[in-house]
Amino acid sequence: MAKGKSGKSGKAEAELRRVRDRAARAYARGAYDRALENFEILARENPGDLRLQMKCGEILLKLKKKDDALKRYEDVALAYSRDGLLIQAISVYKLILQEEPNRPGVQDRLHELNQSRSAPASKVDVLLKARAGPTEARDTEVSAGEGKAPEVAPSREPEKPRREFPRTPLFSELGSEEFEVVVAKFQVGQIPKGTMVIKEGTKGDSIFVIASGEVRVFRILPSGRKVTLARLGEGEFFGEMAFFLESVRTASIETVSETTLLRISRKDLSELMEEYPNVKEVIDNFFKQRALDTIFKTMPFFESLEEWEQDDVVKEFQMEVIEPGTLIVKEGDPGMYLYFIFKGAVDLVVRHEQKGEVRVTTLGEGEYFGEVALLQSQTHPTEAVASGKTVLFKLPAMKFTELIQIHSPMIEELSVKVDERTKLTAKALTSS
Repeated sequence: MAKGKSGKSGKAEAELRRVRDRAARAYARGAYDRALENFEILARENPGDLRLQMKCGEILLKLKKKDDALKRYEDVALAYSRDGLLIQAISVYKLILQEEPNRPGVQDRLHELNQSRSAPASKVDVLLKARAGPTEARDTEVSAGEGKAPEVAPSREPEKPRREFPRTPLFSELGSEEFEVVVAKFQVGQIPKGTMVIKEGTKGDSIFVIASGEVRVFRILPSGRKVTLARLGEGEFFGEMAFFLESVRTASIETVSETTLLRISRKDLSELMEEYPNVKEVIDNFFKQRALDTIFKTMPFFESLEEWEQDDVVKEFQMEVIEPGTLIVKEGDPGMYLYFIFKGAVDLVVRHEQKGEVRVTTLGEGEYFGEVALLQSQTHPTEAVASGKTVLFKLPAMKFTELIQIHSPMIEELSVKVDERTKLTAKALTSS
């Protein structure tokens, strides 16, 4: 008999689809006993799918069987830890603490996660095995319907070595103490499929981390049509741009599937950054990296850079947040940087003996200035003034020179830009 990719026969796969449909229908109408019975079947047939184990735990909570639910969550969190999935493990432990703030052992396990972020795999395995003993010895049977569901197969083999925790933005760079206080401030929520998490145009006051599931980033055109900009999955962040810039959201985000999100508010993060200087440094570096990733992907100027070169250039950039009306460079100043506008706008202004201050042009997001002084080894021919709150990235002259010497597309684009700016300045000065 023919088998599918999973190794199951077509008949067995069809039966599992029916079980999945029964489980979803029962859950939707609130028949949680029946839903649990079917989700347990799916979990036994797919022991590596921890999301099914989490669903069983969620239903147990709805059935008021909190201790059984939290035991299931603990087993899942341990499995995530062994698999090197830091954010997922944290999110499950946070769910446990939301249900039972003083749950014995949970804070210890979060502490062990903290230690294991930088510990050798062999040392972490010792920690996890010590913790796994009593956890895996538990009776994992749970009530379902009139009787008990059969024991669920272990989701991970005990002897399987733990993978190293991947480096994760925010979490990986924090010190031990900072990690624990930041994790304590995160809230966790299980969000149904199709839920609008962020709405375009609203104020940004939180950062979100996807612990499991997927979200869609989109904008709505004047015609009403939704245009998808990106899809984000487990371990990815969103909401940081509006958060850091204290601006409105530039796109909407909704869940594509049932999704678990970690959230930290502006108030909580601001308090942490004030109390722990290292947290502020880590957050600033995180924002800088995400912003530069966007610049590299969207600006033609950087198209010729290889990925390893981008990593090298990132270290050279300096970030500045400029208030409206701030003079960035004066006419006659020596050229020291090439300036890239990430957010906001900058007016280029020249002073004329008779006309006074003359605006040459206004540059927006994704544009740059300072190239005339750098290329022609002279001073700035115009002033640059922030016309609104602006985020700039400055590339020092030495690195700029190094790049254009080995990347001819850059020098070609810059030559065109210098010619355009020169003509714009001349036109502004001669027009009435």
